[in-house]
Formats: sequence, structure tokens, C-alpha cells
Amino acid sequence: MRKDLLPMSRRPLLRLIGLSLLAAISLNHAAFAQERADTQTQALVRRLQGGDRRDRLAAVEELKARGAAAKAAVPALSAALKDPDDDLRKAAAAALGRMGPEARSALQALTDALRDGNGSARSNAAFALGQVGAEAEPAVPALTELLKDESPWARAGAAHALGRIGGQAKAAAPALTELLKDQNEGVRRDAAEALGRFGEAAEAAAPALILLLKDGSASARKTAAEALGRIGPGARGAVPALKESMKDQEFVVRMNAAQALGRIGLEPAEAVPVWVGSLRDASEHVRRYGAEALAGMGPEARAAVPALIESLKDRDRFVRLSAAKGLGNIAGEAGASVPPLVELLKDEEPLVRAAAATALGKLGGEARTALPALNELQKDRATVVRLAAAEAVNKIASH
Repeated sequence: MRKDLLPMSRRPLLRLIGLSLLAAISLNHAAFAQERADTQTQALVRRLQGGDRRDRLAAVEELKARGAAAKAAVPALSAALKDPDDDLRKAAAAALGRMGPEARSALQALTDALRDGNGSARSNAAFALGQVGAEAEPAVPALTELLKDESPWARAGAAHALGRIGGQAKAAAPALTELLKDQNEGVRRDAAEALGRFGEAAEAAAPALILLLKDGSASARKTAAEALGRIGPGARGAVPALKESMKDQEFVVRMNAAQALGRIGLEPAEAVPVWVGSLRDASEHVRRYGAEALAGMGPEARAAVPALIESLKDRDRFVRLSAAKGLGNIAGEAGASVPPLVELLKDEEPLVRAAAATALGKLGGEARTALPALNELQKDRATVVRLAAAEAVNKIASH
């Protein structure tokens, strides 16, 4: 019987049967793949437990490459953390680190490994605990103690782990704050990152993070700015220093400083000059953020109209788009923007043309001179542009 001649009542039933068969096939395929992965993992475990040194190390490296798919090897890798061979212990800890939360059953073994006689093994064990995440909370005291380790790699690993554990590790904030003065830049950076992950619970660290904004390491400076932003309004005292960081020679520091200021929150009178200044930044990423911030302020950003008009000519399309959006949101205060917005209707980017049309529509009767150009734009090749133009024409005509 032809399918199109089947009774209507039978078609949903056949469709349901088909979907059920597909689901069963998918489940069988997944089960087969898991069984195969487990078989391969067990073969590697046997090599780890019974091969010569070279073969055992190679087996651990293969398990590491498999990551969470080799979770069946966690018990064997946990046992390997007590092996007499330094290299094997380091490799086993690193392999557990690649398994993420699947290594949770190795928590005690990894915590014990924080006292290993080899600095790299201690570092790898700390990193692995961090990859386990919040479930590694019982290891917080041992990790906090490791922040005093003689090895910078171990100190950095402990800081990283405490940050990944998150709020449950906030008791380590004072020790991490002290580590912001460490001689090793990687340790300072990881300590700052960990404090940032604690959010507002790390408010007491804000003064030390402010000092880190002047660090000789760009990675430390950018991480300090990000951490201050994550602390939020409680880091209000960092605003002057973050404004200064907006002049940093590294764009990523300037970007993080801008984002931090946005998260901390500025009063309109304070915010507008900051974001207007960012529109002149050499980095398009910083200019984009500033333009978007001004767009989000609406009429409170009226003092930024001249700068936003200038940004309609920016070489970056996202800056032009946000500038147009901002002028539309300022609305009644942006009448002078009509001619440049009309010019922007010819932009090569469809989304920018649409943003310009939308902005003109928000200006209402003040944009009546734009009607001829908007009517013409309703023939645009891009649907989004035609729709925006039509809506703008309706809004202007209704005023």
C-alpha cells in the first residue's frame, strides 16, 4: 500500500515506531562504544600494573589522552600515586587531572599526593583536585597548606585548585591574598584568578588586587582586573585604579578593566566619560564594549551623542552597530544624529543598516527627513534590513 494512502490514524503510530527504532539503535551503538572503550581501558590498566617501566609510562600517557573516557582506570591510577617511580606518580596525577569530575573517587589519594616528595607530583595532584571541582572541598585544608610550598608549580597548582573548587574554598582567601605578593608571576596570577572565582566573598582582597594592577606581568594585571570585576560592587574602591588601567599598554588589560568597571557599576556622570574614552581605544574589543555600554544607558548617555556619532564611522562593524543602537536609545536627545544615521543606511553590513534604520525609527518625528532613504531601503536584499526599514517608516509616520 502506498504511504500516502495509509489511514491518517496509522501515520502517527508508524512515526512513533520509527522513532523508537532509531532510539534503540542509538542506545545500542552508545553501549557498544562504551564497552569497547572499557575494554581498551582495561588493556591499558593491565599494562600499567604489569609492564616494564617504559610500557607502564606509555600506558599512563594513553590513559591521560583518553581523559574521562578512561574513568574505569581511576582505581589503578590512584594506586600508581604511591609508586616508587617519580615519573610514574607525576604521570598518574596528570592523567587523573584529565578525567575531571570522573576522578572524584581518587579524592583521598590525590589529597595524600599533595605531600609527595616530588614538586611536580604535588603540583599535578593539586591540579587534578581542581578539575574534580566543588566535590574536592574536603581537600581545601591540604591545598591551603600547599600554598606555602617551596615549589612555585605546587603553589600555583594549589591556587588553581582552590579557585576551581569555588565558594566552598573561600576560607583560603586570606592565604591566597598573601600569595598575590609571591615572587613568581604565575603564582600571583593564579592566586588572583582564584580570588576572582570566590566573587564577593573575596572583597577583603580588593586592596591587594588593586596593587596587582601595577604588576610588571600583563597576565597578572589582567587577572587582577578580572578578579575585581567578579567581586562586584564590593570592589568600588578599585574604580580609580581601574580607570587608570584603561590606559594600559596591553589591550587585554584595558578590556578586563572596562568589564570590571561595568560589573562594579558606575553612576551615569562617572560612566559616560569612561565609555566615551574607550571609543577611542586602539582595540576594537574595547571600543565595542564602550559603545555597547553607552547603548545600554539610554537617555542617561546623552552627553555621549557627539562621540557616538563619530563612532558611526568606526572601521569595526560591531562598533558602528552599537553606536547606532545607542543613538536610538538616547532618542530625543540625539536629533543631530539623523544625517549620519541616514548615511549609515548605505553601510556594507546588513545588520548595521538594520540598526541604523531602527535607530531612526526610535527618533520618531525628528527623523522625518530620513523617510525617502528608509522607503528606498525597503527594497534591500536583506530581509532583516527591509523589516527594520518598514518598522522605522511606520514609527516616524505615526508622529
